[in-house]
Amino acid sequence: MKHSAKIATLAVALFAGFGGTAMANGTETPAPPQEAAAVAPSAAAPVREPYMPPMAAPAKERSTSGPYISGAGGVAISGRDNVKTGYNFTGAVGYNFDPARVEAAVGYQRHDLRNVSGNIDYWTFMANAYYDYDADLGFKPYLMGGLGAARSHFSPTGHNKTEFAWQVGTGVGFKIGDGTTLDIGYRFVRPDTDDINFNSHNIMAGIRYQF
Repeated sequence: MKHSAKIATLAVALFAGFGGTAMANGTETPAPPQEAAAVAPSAAAPVREPYMPPMAAPAKERSTSGPYISGAGGVAISGRDNVKTGYNFTGAVGYNFDPARVEAAVGYQRHDLRNVSGNIDYWTFMANAYYDYDADLGFKPYLMGGLGAARSHFSPTGHNKTEFAWQVGTGVGFKIGDGTTLDIGYRFVRPDTDDINFNSHNIMAGIRYQF
């Protein structure tokens, strides 16, 4: 009896040792797979924002005020019947205060005479003032006036004279480029010439460039 009990005890011990060894060697039947635990938000990989190239700085707008130069030419229609239609040129330097402008201008004008050989021409030296009205229509109408002097030459007699002169006018400026304006206008020019009594209606086109 004692011998049978010893054999049973030894068998239990051997079985227990065998089970422990199997568990140590990984031969135990694995537990059913568990679903992967959700990754905690704090452990998730950071979301990368899409690459955005740096935006270029906006172009600096040109100031509406500043110095300018201008040049123009056109036809000159005399107010006298014995003077033919002629031509004129003018150049100026000025400053735009927006909407007002002031300038110093030099002009030349020439007319042939009717029924007699000869011509009349003169140089003008004027201080002009303008007011540009912003119509918000892509162009700017303006009014102008000027005072100065005219140096006239009457070829049949060779008579030269310097006298007071003035002008008034109107026109329209069309912006055609950065700082560049196409100017189309009308001027009534009147040298104070008592012996000739000369005046002129000038229709002109020119370019004004503002720095």
